[in-house]
Amino acid sequence: MPKLKHLTEYHKKALELKYKGNPYQDIAEILNSQFEKSRKAGFTEQTIKDWFKESGTLCEVYKLYEQEMDEIHRETIDAIKKAGVRIREQNFRIANEMLVALIGSENDNVKLGAIRELLDRVEGKPKEVISVDDKRPSYEQIIRDLEREEEEYKKENENDDDQAVGKSA
Repeated sequence: MPKLKHLTEYHKKALELKYKGNPYQDIAEILNSQFEKSRKAGFTEQTIKDWFKESGTLCEVYKLYEQEMDEIHRETIDAIKKAGVRIREQNFRIANEMLVALIGSENDNVKLGAIRELLDRVEGKPKEVISVDDKRPSYEQIIRDLEREEEEYKKENENDDDQAVGKSA
């Protein structure tokens, strides 16, 4: 792999574009439009592929770039999550106080909404009631049907037994 003494601006841009998931053809087109004067021959899709292949000019550099960017993103997400928790904690007390104040409203709809919200927060939202389809038979009906089928089965077997006895006599 040829070692670079320093990265050019178009190499840096190529690293960034590849990290963002751009296809090689798009990277070549973007580099050609932004760095027309840097290379007279221009950038081709194959040139970009060659840079990033296993023995390519940017292969090792890209691996390091990717690791650093992934770490930066992880740290950023962690910081955002921590800030979100802090903001939620700070505003939770204020939000609850506002709901309690709304219970004192003269408008009954506002009162009802505030009460529901507080109850949902304290007790949890009520479970949805699922109604059973009326077309389904009851347990009693199922038992009656099974008993009727059993009686019919017994009668059929008795008739078969009677006929078998009649034939043998």
